[in-house]
Amino acid sequence: MFARSLIAKHVTSTTVLAMLGATAVLTLLQGLFTYLAELSALKHGYNALQALQYVLWNTPAFLYKILPISALIGAVIGLGTLASNSELVVMRSIGVSLWRIVGWVVRSALILIILAFALSEWVIPYTNERADSLKKHQSISSLGEVRGYWTREEQRFIYINYANSDGDLKGIQILDFDDNYHLRYTLNAENGHFQKNGQWQLNNVTQMTVQEDGHAIEEKLPQTDIALALQPKYVHMVTIDPEDLSPSQLVSFIRYLSDYSQVPKSYQLAFWQKAGMPFSLIALVIIACSFIFGPLRQQSMGFRLVIALFTGLGFYYIQDFFGYASLVYNASPAWFVFTPIVLIFIAGGYLLNRAK
Repeated sequence: MFARSLIAKHVTSTTVLAMLGATAVLTLLQGLFTYLAELSALKHGYNALQALQYVLWNTPAFLYKILPISALIGAVIGLGTLASNSELVVMRSIGVSLWRIVGWVVRSALILIILAFALSEWVIPYTNERADSLKKHQSISSLGEVRGYWTREEQRFIYINYANSDGDLKGIQILDFDDNYHLRYTLNAENGHFQKNGQWQLNNVTQMTVQEDGHAIEEKLPQTDIALALQPKYVHMVTIDPEDLSPSQLVSFIRYLSDYSQVPKSYQLAFWQKAGMPFSLIALVIIACSFIFGPLRQQSMGFRLVIALFTGLGFYYIQDFFGYASLVYNASPAWFVFTPIVLIFIAGGYLLNRAK
């Protein structure tokens, strides 16, 4: 039992170091290539130093995207090193099963899964916003401004000419219909401000109420309070790309949209991509193990790395393709996100079973 514990620690530490090393190298290369691309886009007000700052702020996003490929390459390097030293042969000869070794490698990948969650939940929403403010020459607060925003709350259609994350509104128009979509009233307000608990105070209000006989009564009010589901934090979320929102922000925003209007598929896709990230990483680790124990066990390390790189990039592009396809068809984006993952799981499991 003690010997098996030592073997488990050895396999885990070897593959963890290989995965972290692959992550560091790929992140550095991605950052370097991105910086070189930014240097070609220099202009007045955006110099080389600002381009470097932009790349540094975007580094967490680069890191998050390459984690599955890093896990794949790291697993190939780590297990390949053990195989080259005949350590895997010794392990198998003393009764350590193939699937136990695979389990140890998957356990190593948990570090990258935890890192991916921490980046997506707490780091990327902040750093990407800073990068955008730097690139667009805008302050963080001005990035949270919306112009020309339409929303629907049950039978009420709302247009807001300007809104910001501080709770300020300008140019508000509201059309309220009954269940048969007969107009009940219209409301126009010059400006407004968020109070609390979904209550907004509107100023310089003109309300036109339609009577049952078809006549309309116009009423002018200096101010009035109205309940709107819209909240300042959701105004801010509208200005951010769905993939830059954290998982908790996506859940909150999707719940809000599903209660009052139709949820855009781009937000659903972003949520399922983040939810599928750990499974993508584990699936690629399993396919990496199949390269070592399966048909590529007699090949050189360089050949294995090339195949692993092509496999990882192919998986990444297929997932991207399926993601965009989900925006076209009526099926849930979850099907398109998890289909490539399941296929990789099946392929890796099949190859490993053949190698037993």
